[in-house]
Amino acid sequence: MILSVFILVFCRAKNMNVVLNKENWVNSPETPILCFLHIPRTGGTTINLMLKYAFGNRAFFHAELVVKYGGEIGLSAALAKNNDVCHRALLVTGHYSVAHPLVARAPRPVGIAAVLRQPLERIVSLYDYIRGTPDHPEHAALSLLTLNQALDAVPEFAAHCRDSQLRTLFNATDRPGITAALQRYPYLLGRMDALDVFAQRLLASFGLTLGGVLPRFNERPVLAGVAPARSQADYATALATLERQNRAELEFFARLPPIFATMPRTAMALMGVSSMFPVHIRSRETF
Repeated sequence: MILSVFILVFCRAKNMNVVLNKENWVNSPETPILCFLHIPRTGGTTINLMLKYAFGNRAFFHAELVVKYGGEIGLSAALAKNNDVCHRALLVTGHYSVAHPLVARAPRPVGIAAVLRQPLERIVSLYDYIRGTPDHPEHAALSLLTLNQALDAVPEFAAHCRDSQLRTLFNATDRPGITAALQRYPYLLGRMDALDVFAQRLLASFGLTLGGVLPRFNERPVLAGVAPARSQADYATALATLERQNRAELEFFARLPPIFATMPRTAMALMGVSSMFPVHIRSRETF
């Protein structure tokens, strides 16, 4: 017997309410897994916390899986051996990409969701955030360098500064590659300036409703006396370099509406369901 129940999830610290209309979710070959790809400095921490409170142990986190299986190599090996790693997951979230084995070796069909931010704004925010976060792995290196210098001197940081959002979402930066990805998976993408709308649409995919204003987490870095990038003498040079290195992403973002959802016919057939996301747009007609 399928029971319809309403569960109120409440985060007292930030007054976040999520109302869940749950109809005994059961894992079956037709139950999709939502892969939320958390791109740094796009409001992903806010979305992650919302998903954690809403889904509990049905939300799997990439970072926790990495620790559980002893690193990325161990996680990849476990995913290659069996499909039980994420068997109970309704969604898998974290800093990973569409090319990760969590997507390629998922035990059920997947849908991709993510928030994007204006590319140059995101990179500058990431630089300032790292410099204001002492326990970040790249903090020591970036503390001694301007943004312009860091683009060449710190490879780990530079990797986040060259069409990184496109590579994370589509494993491609060219139009044919992006189109192929959009035809392979259903996508739900939102702009960071429409984060509340994106959150509601994401929850609606599971029959949830967000009550009230979505609280913000991890919005501003603690700079600890470090001057932000925009005050640096070579800031304009850095922006010019970033514009050249992110031409494809800048073009994509300029054409991205506040909410963009696709449901390729191939994905619909594979999933065996009529809908995962509430809006269906043929990818070839948009990008």
